[in-house]
Amino acid sequence: MRDYIENILSVLNIKDIPFNRGYLVALMVVGITLLAIFIIRIILKIIFRKKRCHTISIKADNGSAFISCSAIMAVIKALEKEFSALTINKVNLFRYRNKPFLEIYLDFDASKGGLPAHAAKFKLRVIESLDALFGIKNIKKVHLHLRHVQLNDADILKTEKIILETNKTAEISVGSMKLPGKKEKKAPADDKTKK
Repeated sequence: MRDYIENILSVLNIKDIPFNRGYLVALMVVGITLLAIFIIRIILKIIFRKKRCHTISIKADNGSAFISCSAIMAVIKALEKEFSALTINKVNLFRYRNKPFLEIYLDFDASKGGLPAHAAKFKLRVIESLDALFGIKNIKKVHLHLRHVQLNDADILKTEKIILETNKTAEISVGSMKLPGKKEKKAPADDKTKK
């Protein structure tokens, strides 16, 4: 190892003194440690990543039933009638550490009230509906991904202020917000017409 360090110092045209050797060893230790942490992180991400699943199995005494993601989506789409402010676009079923959860992509109409109240009721209704209809009791989490927000007639815009509150445990991600377009005033015509 000492010969290897001396060769590196000679290639870099650095004097071979104890300080330089110690500095190079420290750099090598830090580099190897960072590389090891990076590799461990990749391995942990591979092991504990969320995995898409297409069915949920429900075990019973005389066998098991498999419920597909499309059947779950049909139930969730039927809830749109109860929640007129929400439009469901897509439903994904994932498994993380052997526990299934749902990711629901939706659009939101802000003219019918605030999102937190609608989201809490909607998540609760999804879990209740899946339990009542299919007997699925192992879905405990529903993550909502908000793609578009309709703000045309929202009360929040009437006050000319938009207040955004964040919560560290929120499960809602916002994709885009469409604000109503304000009419731009046209600039006065140039002096071309006067010539």
